[in-house]
Amino acid sequence: MHALLELAGKKTVLFDGGMGTMLMAAGLKAGECPEMWNIEKPSLVTDIHRKYYEAGSDVVHTNTFGGNVIKLADRHVSDRMEAINAEGAKLARQACPPGKFVAGDMGPTGKLIKPLGDLAVEEAEEAFFRQAQALLKGGVDLLSIETMFSLEEALAALRAAKKLGDVPVIASLTFNRTKKGFFTMMGESVNQAVSAFEKAGADVLATNCSLGSRDMIDLTKELRAATKKPILIQPNAGKPVTQKGVTSYQQSPAEFAQDAKEIRNSGADMIGGCCGTNPEFIRALAEELGNLP
Repeated sequence: MHALLELAGKKTVLFDGGMGTMLMAAGLKAGECPEMWNIEKPSLVTDIHRKYYEAGSDVVHTNTFGGNVIKLADRHVSDRMEAINAEGAKLARQACPPGKFVAGDMGPTGKLIKPLGDLAVEEAEEAFFRQAQALLKGGVDLLSIETMFSLEEALAALRAAKKLGDVPVIASLTFNRTKKGFFTMMGESVNQAVSAFEKAGADVLATNCSLGSRDMIDLTKELRAATKKPILIQPNAGKPVTQKGVTSYQQSPAEFAQDAKEIRNSGADMIGGCCGTNPEFIRALAEELGNLP
Protein backbone atom coordinates (compact mmCIF):
# COMPACT_ATOMS: atom_id res chain seq x y z
CA MET A 1 0.00 0.00 0.00
CA HIS A 2 1.20 3.52 -0.80
CA ALA A 3 2.50 5.48 2.20
CA LEU A 4 -0.22 8.12 1.85
CA LEU A 5 -2.99 5.53 2.04
CA GLU A 6 -1.28 3.98 5.06
CA LEU A 7 -1.17 7.39 6.73
CA ALA A 8 -4.90 7.84 6.09
CA GLY A 9 -5.50 4.71 8.16
CA LYS A 10 -3.76 6.31 11.14
CA LYS A 11 -4.99 9.92 11.15
CA THR A 12 -6.93 12.54 9.22
CA VAL A 13 -4.63 13.50 6.34
CA LEU A 14 -4.52 17.26 5.72
CA PHE A 15 -4.21 18.71 2.24
CA ASP A 16 -3.44 22.32 1.36
CA GLY A 17 -5.84 25.18 0.66
CA GLY A 18 -6.35 27.27 -2.44
CA MET A 19 -3.41 27.89 -4.77
CA GLY A 20 -5.31 30.42 -6.90
CA THR A 21 -6.26 32.32 -3.75
CA MET A 22 -2.60 32.67 -2.82
CA LEU A 23 -1.44 33.57 -6.34
CA MET A 24 -4.05 36.31 -6.62
CA ALA A 25 -3.00 37.68 -3.25
CA ALA A 26 0.56 37.76 -4.61
CA GLY A 27 -0.47 39.80 -7.65
CA LEU A 28 -1.74 37.37 -10.29
CA LYS A 29 -3.92 39.40 -12.65
CA ALA A 30 -7.14 38.38 -14.40
CA GLY A 31 -6.34 36.60 -17.65
CA GLU A 32 -2.78 35.79 -16.61
CA CYS A 33 -1.66 32.15 -16.76
CA PRO A 34 -1.15 30.95 -13.16
CA GLU A 35 0.87 27.91 -14.23
CA MET A 36 3.48 30.06 -15.99
CA TRP A 37 4.54 31.35 -12.59
CA ASN A 38 6.26 27.96 -12.12
CA ILE A 39 8.75 29.22 -14.72
CA GLU A 40 8.56 32.99 -14.25
CA LYS A 41 8.27 33.27 -10.44
CA PRO A 42 9.44 29.91 -9.03
CA SER A 43 10.53 31.20 -5.61
CA LEU A 44 7.08 32.68 -4.99
CA VAL A 45 5.34 29.41 -5.86
CA THR A 46 7.76 27.42 -3.69
CA ASP A 47 7.08 29.80 -0.80
CA ILE A 48 3.33 29.18 -1.07
CA HIS A 49 3.92 25.41 -0.88
CA ARG A 50 6.22 25.88 2.11
CA LYS A 51 3.64 27.96 3.96
CA TYR A 52 1.07 25.20 3.56
CA TYR A 53 3.45 22.53 4.84
CA GLU A 54 4.36 24.73 7.80
CA ALA A 55 0.65 25.25 8.54
CA GLY A 56 0.17 21.49 8.86
CA SER A 57 -0.53 20.12 5.37
CA ASP A 58 0.53 16.52 4.81
CA VAL A 59 -0.04 16.92 1.06
CA VAL A 60 0.20 19.95 -1.23
CA HIS A 61 -0.98 20.28 -4.82
CA THR A 62 1.35 21.45 -7.56
CA ASN A 63 0.56 24.72 -9.34
CA THR A 64 -0.59 22.84 -12.44
CA PHE A 65 -4.39 22.94 -12.23
CA GLY A 66 -4.74 24.26 -15.80
CA GLY A 67 -1.62 22.48 -17.02
CA ASN A 68 -3.08 20.31 -19.79
CA VAL A 69 -2.31 21.30 -23.40
CA ILE A 70 -5.95 22.06 -24.21
CA LYS A 71 -6.31 24.56 -21.37
CA LEU A 72 -2.84 26.01 -21.94
CA ALA A 73 -3.70 26.62 -25.60
CA ASP A 74 -6.23 29.22 -24.43
CA ARG A 75 -3.28 31.07 -22.86
CA HIS A 76 -1.10 30.51 -25.94
CA VAL A 77 1.50 28.53 -23.98
CA SER A 78 0.62 24.94 -24.89
CA ASP A 79 4.18 24.45 -26.18
CA ARG A 80 5.40 24.90 -22.59
CA MET A 81 3.21 22.12 -21.17
CA GLU A 82 5.99 19.71 -20.21
CA ALA A 83 8.15 22.40 -18.62
CA ILE A 84 5.21 23.93 -16.72
CA ASN A 85 4.25 20.58 -15.16
CA ALA A 86 7.75 19.25 -14.52
CA GLU A 87 8.80 22.54 -12.92
CA GLY A 88 5.59 22.69 -10.91
CA ALA A 89 6.36 19.25 -9.50
CA LYS A 90 9.97 20.19 -8.74
CA LEU A 91 8.95 23.38 -6.89
CA ALA A 92 6.56 21.50 -4.61
CA ARG A 93 9.16 18.76 -4.14
CA GLN A 94 11.72 21.38 -3.02
CA ALA A 95 9.37 22.62 -0.32
CA CYS A 96 8.25 19.15 0.78
CA PRO A 97 9.57 18.02 4.19
CA PRO A 98 10.39 14.36 4.89
CA GLY A 99 7.29 12.27 5.44
CA LYS A 100 5.02 14.63 3.49
CA PHE A 101 3.65 14.30 -0.04
CA VAL A 102 3.27 16.14 -3.37
CA ALA A 103 0.10 15.73 -5.43
CA GLY A 104 0.21 16.49 -9.15
CA ASP A 105 -2.80 18.72 -9.75
CA MET A 106 -4.88 18.00 -12.87
CA GLY A 107 -7.91 20.20 -13.56
CA PRO A 108 -10.43 20.24 -16.42
CA THR A 109 -9.75 21.21 -20.03
CA GLY A 110 -12.36 23.96 -19.98
CA LYS A 111 -14.09 22.36 -22.99
CA LEU A 112 -17.23 20.26 -23.30
CA ILE A 113 -16.86 16.72 -24.60
CA LYS A 114 -18.81 15.66 -27.70
CA PRO A 115 -21.71 15.70 -28.41
CA LEU A 116 -22.29 18.65 -26.04
CA GLY A 117 -19.08 20.31 -27.24
CA ASP A 118 -16.31 19.94 -29.79
CA LEU A 119 -13.78 17.98 -27.71
CA ALA A 120 -13.34 14.28 -28.48
CA VAL A 121 -12.97 12.16 -25.34
CA GLU A 122 -9.84 10.57 -26.86
CA GLU A 123 -8.28 14.02 -27.26
CA ALA A 124 -8.99 14.84 -23.61
CA GLU A 125 -7.52 11.52 -22.46
CA GLU A 126 -4.33 12.10 -24.48
CA ALA A 127 -3.97 15.60 -23.01
CA PHE A 128 -4.32 14.27 -19.47
CA PHE A 129 -1.88 11.44 -20.19
CA ARG A 130 0.79 13.86 -21.35
CA GLN A 131 0.25 16.09 -18.32
CA ALA A 132 0.41 13.16 -15.91
CA GLN A 133 3.64 11.96 -17.54
CA ALA A 134 5.25 15.38 -17.06
CA LEU A 135 4.12 15.58 -13.44
CA LEU A 136 5.53 12.15 -12.62
CA LYS A 137 8.75 13.04 -14.40
CA GLY A 138 8.97 16.10 -12.14
CA GLY A 139 8.66 13.95 -9.02
CA VAL A 140 5.09 13.95 -7.68
CA ASP A 141 3.99 11.17 -5.31
CA LEU A 142 0.42 10.92 -6.57
CA LEU A 143 -1.98 12.44 -9.10
CA SER A 144 -5.00 14.49 -8.07
CA ILE A 145 -7.79 15.02 -10.61
CA GLU A 146 -9.99 17.79 -9.23
CA THR A 147 -12.74 20.35 -9.84
CA MET A 148 -14.29 18.17 -12.53
CA PHE A 149 -17.86 19.15 -13.48
CA SER A 150 -18.28 16.19 -15.82
CA LEU A 151 -17.94 12.56 -14.81
CA GLU A 152 -16.98 11.66 -18.39
CA GLU A 153 -14.07 14.09 -18.38
CA ALA A 154 -12.98 12.97 -14.92
CA LEU A 155 -12.96 9.36 -16.12
CA ALA A 156 -10.87 10.34 -19.16
CA ALA A 157 -8.29 11.85 -16.78
CA LEU A 158 -8.48 8.82 -14.49
CA ARG A 159 -7.92 6.37 -17.35
CA ALA A 160 -4.97 8.45 -18.53
CA ALA A 161 -3.41 8.52 -15.07
CA LYS A 162 -3.88 4.79 -14.56
CA LYS A 163 -1.96 4.04 -17.76
CA LEU A 164 1.17 5.25 -15.97
CA GLY A 165 1.46 2.37 -13.56
CA ASP A 166 1.24 2.02 -9.82
CA VAL A 167 0.70 5.67 -8.86
CA PRO A 168 -2.13 6.59 -6.47
CA VAL A 169 -4.85 8.65 -8.14
CA ILE A 170 -7.46 10.87 -6.48
CA ALA A 171 -10.63 11.51 -8.50
CA SER A 172 -12.64 14.57 -7.43
CA LEU A 173 -15.94 15.87 -8.77
CA THR A 174 -17.69 19.15 -8.04
CA PHE A 175 -21.29 18.79 -6.89
CA ASN A 176 -24.14 21.28 -6.57
CA ARG A 177 -26.81 20.97 -3.90
CA THR A 178 -30.35 20.75 -5.29
CA LYS A 179 -33.77 20.03 -3.82
CA LYS A 180 -33.32 16.42 -4.97
CA GLY A 181 -29.80 16.05 -3.52
CA PHE A 182 -26.23 16.45 -4.76
CA PHE A 183 -25.53 16.36 -8.51
CA THR A 184 -22.75 17.42 -10.86
CA MET A 185 -23.38 20.15 -13.43
CA MET A 186 -24.03 17.32 -15.90
CA GLY A 187 -26.68 15.78 -13.65
CA GLU A 188 -24.66 12.83 -12.31
CA SER A 189 -25.43 11.58 -8.80
CA VAL A 190 -23.04 10.66 -6.00
CA ASN A 191 -23.78 6.94 -6.44
CA GLN A 192 -23.19 7.13 -10.19
CA ALA A 193 -19.86 8.85 -9.66
CA VAL A 194 -18.68 6.48 -6.95
CA SER A 195 -19.57 3.39 -8.99
CA ALA A 196 -17.77 4.71 -12.09
CA PHE A 197 -14.67 5.84 -10.17
CA GLU A 198 -14.36 2.52 -8.36
CA LYS A 199 -14.62 0.56 -11.62
CA ALA A 200 -11.95 2.79 -13.19
CA GLY A 201 -9.56 2.18 -10.29
CA ALA A 202 -9.54 5.46 -8.35
CA ASP A 203 -7.59 5.09 -5.10
CA VAL A 204 -9.25 8.01 -3.31
CA LEU A 205 -12.71 9.44 -4.04
CA ALA A 206 -13.13 13.15 -3.53
CA THR A 207 -15.17 16.30 -3.93
CA ASN A 208 -14.04 19.92 -3.99
CA CYS A 209 -15.15 23.44 -4.89
CA SER A 210 -18.67 24.90 -5.43
CA LEU A 211 -19.86 24.04 -1.92
CA GLY A 212 -18.89 25.53 1.43
CA SER A 213 -18.03 23.47 4.47
CA ARG A 214 -21.59 23.28 5.88
CA ASP A 215 -22.99 21.63 2.73
CA MET A 216 -19.93 19.40 2.51
CA ILE A 217 -20.91 17.73 5.79
CA ASP A 218 -24.01 16.16 4.23
CA LEU A 219 -22.16 15.37 0.99
CA THR A 220 -19.48 13.56 3.01
CA LYS A 221 -22.15 11.38 4.59
CA GLU A 222 -23.47 10.41 1.15
CA LEU A 223 -20.00 9.60 -0.14
CA ARG A 224 -19.18 7.56 2.96
CA ALA A 225 -22.38 5.55 2.58
CA ALA A 226 -21.52 4.80 -1.05
CA THR A 227 -17.88 3.67 -0.74
CA LYS A 228 -15.34 2.05 1.55
CA LYS A 229 -12.43 3.76 -0.20
CA PRO A 230 -10.65 6.75 1.37
CA ILE A 231 -12.48 10.06 0.91
CA LEU A 232 -10.96 13.54 0.43
CA ILE A 233 -13.15 16.61 1.06
CA GLN A 234 -12.03 20.13 0.04
CA PRO A 235 -14.70 22.80 0.65
CA ASN A 236 -14.64 26.46 -0.30
CA ALA A 237 -14.43 29.09 2.45
CA GLY A 238 -18.20 29.54 2.51
CA LYS A 239 -20.30 31.14 -0.21
CA PRO A 240 -18.62 33.73 -2.45
CA VAL A 241 -19.68 37.37 -2.34
CA THR A 242 -18.99 39.59 -5.37
CA GLN A 243 -18.76 43.36 -4.95
CA LYS A 244 -17.59 45.70 -7.72
CA GLY A 245 -16.37 42.74 -9.73
CA VAL A 246 -14.25 41.34 -6.89
CA THR A 247 -15.18 37.96 -5.42
CA SER A 248 -14.37 37.20 -1.78
CA TYR A 249 -15.19 34.47 0.70
CA GLN A 250 -16.60 35.41 4.10
CA GLN A 251 -16.00 32.35 6.26
CA SER A 252 -13.37 32.57 9.00
CA PRO A 253 -10.67 29.92 9.52
CA ALA A 254 -12.23 29.04 12.90
CA GLU A 255 -15.67 28.45 11.38
CA PHE A 256 -14.12 26.37 8.59
CA ALA A 257 -12.22 24.26 11.12
CA GLN A 258 -15.35 23.64 13.22
CA ASP A 259 -17.19 22.36 10.15
CA ALA A 260 -14.15 20.27 9.19
CA LYS A 261 -14.46 18.47 12.51
CA GLU A 262 -18.02 17.45 11.53
CA ILE A 263 -16.77 16.50 8.06
CA ARG A 264 -14.22 14.18 9.64
CA ASN A 265 -16.84 12.72 11.97
CA SER A 266 -19.08 12.15 8.93
CA GLY A 267 -16.48 9.86 7.36
CA ALA A 268 -13.77 11.91 5.64
CA ASP A 269 -10.26 10.41 5.73
CA MET A 270 -8.59 13.45 4.17
CA ILE A 271 -9.53 17.15 4.35
CA GLY A 272 -8.22 20.29 2.69
CA GLY A 273 -9.53 23.59 1.38
CA CYS A 274 -10.49 25.03 -1.99
CA CYS A 275 -11.41 28.56 -3.13
CA GLY A 276 -10.91 31.27 -0.53
CA THR A 277 -8.81 29.16 1.84
CA ASN A 278 -5.18 29.89 2.69
CA PRO A 279 -2.55 28.67 5.20
CA GLU A 280 -4.51 30.24 8.08
CA PHE A 281 -7.39 27.90 7.29
CA ILE A 282 -5.10 24.87 7.21
CA ARG A 283 -3.47 25.89 10.49
CA ALA A 284 -6.91 26.21 12.11
CA LEU A 285 -7.81 22.83 10.63
CA ALA A 286 -4.65 21.27 12.03
CA GLU A 287 -5.28 22.73 15.48
CA GLU A 288 -8.90 21.60 15.53
CA LEU A 289 -8.09 18.08 14.37
CA GLY A 290 -4.95 17.71 16.48
CA ASN A 291 -2.61 17.42 13.50
CA LEU A 292 -0.23 20.27 14.17
CA PRO A 293 3.39 19.34 13.43
